[in-house]
Amino acid sequence: MSVRNLSESVGEGGINAPDDVFTVQMLLNHVDSAAGGPTPPLDVDGLVGPKTVGGIRRFQLLQLGFQDGLVEPGKNTFKALKGFFRAPEAFPDEVVAGDGGFRPHRLVYRDVRLAGNKPAGDTVIEVDADTPLQWFLDSSAHTAEHTADPVRLKLMAHGAPAFVRFCKENLSTANLPRLAVLKNKFAAGVDLFSCSAAFIGPGNSDGNVFCYRMAQTLNTFVRASTATQEYTLGSAGSGLDFGRWEGTVLTYGPTGAVVQVQHAPRF
Repeated sequence: MSVRNLSESVGEGGINAPDDVFTVQMLLNHVDSAAGGPTPPLDVDGLVGPKTVGGIRRFQLLQLGFQDGLVEPGKNTFKALKGFFRAPEAFPDEVVAGDGGFRPHRLVYRDVRLAGNKPAGDTVIEVDADTPLQWFLDSSAHTAEHTADPVRLKLMAHGAPAFVRFCKENLSTANLPRLAVLKNKFAAGVDLFSCSAAFIGPGNSDGNVFCYRMAQTLNTFVRASTATQEYTLGSAGSGLDFGRWEGTVLTYGPTGAVVQVQHAPRF
């Protein structure tokens, strides 16, 4: 896994585009305190304030001998930060090669309000506006418990910041505690393919909170994007084709911390 490059500057007097800020905050949190990392870790929220600027300055002072509080694309501060990045080990790609390698069991749930043909996967289940959320909880737990390979859950549904239009009750920050019965079921992680699920909106529409609480509740890695997602409807033979993600994709670790920021990775 690689670190996405910055498009603009971040920090004191920077452009501070949210996707770039996510990247810098995530990288700073990969730096140990003794090497100049922030204590406590920064909230990876895409917003620049005194804590983020202070974190940049502290890192620069200990690693580079200066402190202007600004991270610029391709410049020394960003290069130094990337050197501290540690890719998450427990969120495998589709095929993990080598001795003892495995291919995760792809458990796909698609809400049919997302138009298109049935997607591909190892186990593919379709739900609609009349499907109780409890049915999803029961059926996904049953699949995970009766599958030898680690399960990777892929949810495909319409979405908005901190909201997924899935089953009768939908998914929101308010009802995430219901997912607690699925804790430790998805050892290979969760892909949340819904528009802007990780985007930070006004009021209760904080996608960052939604995603990190989902990761904590399930005790696994959760990937979601801040952007609107596009896909092709596919045919009866090929199914939905999501291709690559659009925009910035955040990976939340089991503790809720953002451990990876990518741009348009393969779904």
